[in-house]
Amino acid sequence: MCDARRPRSVDRDVTIRRLTFTVDWQPGHAAAYLIPGDEPILIDAGTPGERGSEELHAGLNDYGYEPSDIEHLLLTHGHADHVGQTQTILEAGSPTVYAPRHQQERYERDMETIAERTRSNLLEAGLEPRRLDSASERLLAGHRIVRESLPEDAVDVWIDDEPFTVGEREIEPIYSPGHHIAHFCFGTTLNDERVIFSGDMAMEPFRAPSLLVNFDDGVEDSVRTFFETVDRLKTYQFDRVFPGHGPVHARYEDCLNRSITDLESELEACLDQIGSGPTTAFQIAANRAGKKREISRLFAEVVGLVGYLEHRGDVRGTLTDGVRFYELD
Repeated sequence: MCDARRPRSVDRDVTIRRLTFTVDWQPGHAAAYLIPGDEPILIDAGTPGERGSEELHAGLNDYGYEPSDIEHLLLTHGHADHVGQTQTILEAGSPTVYAPRHQQERYERDMETIAERTRSNLLEAGLEPRRLDSASERLLAGHRIVRESLPEDAVDVWIDDEPFTVGEREIEPIYSPGHHIAHFCFGTTLNDERVIFSGDMAMEPFRAPSLLVNFDDGVEDSVRTFFETVDRLKTYQFDRVFPGHGPVHARYEDCLNRSITDLESELEACLDQIGSGPTTAFQIAANRAGKKREISRLFAEVVGLVGYLEHRGDVRGTLTDGVRFYELD
């Protein structure tokens, strides 16, 4: 068991302030967290756009702060609902911005290459060609929004696995990919409690989808990586969880165990469908989702699920005319 009581931070009476931003999927919000002090720290930056800006200003104002008061901005991962108001905060003041180094590595891939690989991977996963343009454009729009919200030159400190200091507070970074390739959780000590700002991991009462890279190369590794991350997170102990969605809670280990159980259930459901005859990842996702919006959020994870089943030796994939079909091994 990792000694999650180190490194310790300044011991003082601190009340974490929670800001919420509206999103169009369950549970209907994304959360950011303000750690007050001589050098206020904001963990994650909400959603992009005018509504996100209004919610950032209103949320900070509720606690007597303005965007210009933020001295440090600490980002868990590069999804739009967590980095969306970075530019607003930068325009208002001069915060130090911290982001995962893996996000910087993602920026090394040009958009043309990402577009090409995204389209190829969508087709291999069984997406109907008539849907290719709309699906790939939606995915590429997500990349562009993140790059606009969090340009590479806006980041002052690229986070790796080494503990670091934000203002006067020691932070323990925990690399936690699966939902996103550049995802970190952040542990620290507040009011003699070990707490974790978990981003999109260890949430209550649901699990974030395992997307990893959306449909860029490596999408098939999402579920395997998610399992590895949960196993790593289980070597830590935390008293309280401040997640990127859902309520603040004290059920850290229970949430991790539920994530494993849920993924195992999803794997069994995929096996059941593959057992009915050769099928594609898209056919599995379409059968399980039932609605267009749900398919778009489920599709990438299903590619990871069948990729994990193939890695485990339960199924085999065969490429036929550029489309991968799965059947029981």
